Amino acid sequence: MTDSLRAPIESLNYNDTEYTYLTGPPTSPASINNLHDADLSTTACLPLFTSPPSPSPPPHQNPHDPSQEQQQIQKPYAAILVACFSPHPLVPALISLATSPTNPHTHPSITPITYITDIFAASVGVACQLLSTTRSPIPSLSLQSPTANPPTKPPKFGIISTGAQWRRILSTAILHAPGEVGRGEALGCELAGVVFGGVETVGMDAGDLHPSDSPSPSQIKNPMDGEGGEGEGDGGETIKQKVQAATARLLHDGDKNVEVVVLGCAGMVGMEGWVREEISREVEGGGGKVKVLDGVKAGVGVLQGLVRGGY
Repeated sequence: MTDSLRAPIESLNYNDTEYTYLTGPPTSPASINNLHDADLSTTACLPLFTSPPSPSPPPHQNPHDPSQEQQQIQKPYAAILVACFSPHPLVPALISLATSPTNPHTHPSITPITYITDIFAASVGVACQLLSTTRSPIPSLSLQSPTANPPTKPPKFGIISTGAQWRRILSTAILHAPGEVGRGEALGCELAGVVFGGVETVGMDAGDLHPSDSPSPSQIKNPMDGEGGEGEGDGGETIKQKVQAATARLLHDGDKNVEVVVLGCAGMVGMEGWVREEISREVEGGGGKVKVLDGVKAGVGVLQGLVRGGY
């Protein structure tokens, strides 16, 4: 799954950026399928940022080998993106390290100016920004007068995720009041009621989105052509069919008025074409106003903006 992120991220053409791709160590879960898995992965990954740096790898080592990537954490990073679409506890743990520069256990890869987020929080923020640029304006919660009549169907963003358990996990995280859980994805019930259209799932775990005998979607020349690389799901249903069925359910609920579809898993990187294909079938006029948001690209974009803005 880590390797599937390289091409889409590098296609963003931030050519002056050096990326390090870190896969969780063998002690971390192979796939994060619930909050318990997220806790386990935090326990496994945090020592990579609290231990002294390893010696530089010998020249013959493969820098893309996940078993050797720990040795690449040698220098301060401007930003760190946790590529998990969840309220992942590794983010606040890393932020705590970054804001405690005198901590003797802090790895030199983290400094007080290291920006840290995950693809969940970044996606929620970008989705709200995209909604504000659509043709149907988001009603203001603070400026509306008591007698104002808001649009009957304000545009919303919806999330496509993996297993059914993520409906509750992601919705709960978004509905928290801002600051209540200390995370950027929390909108609070009032704002979430205006902009959040819910979660639909494909009925698979994250690790199942990239079966070993099929290429990842980002390796498919054109996901719109529907040829190859679709992978088999349960009952003979392909991964592409499951993703498109979840997209259709998200769009069919007329009360949601979804105008931004968020790919809610790092394993879905490269599947935008499948989602757009379904949107073109389901939405009158071809669905041109419906945006598709890849969480990994959103996370990289948010961090790039923070770093380059010098905030």
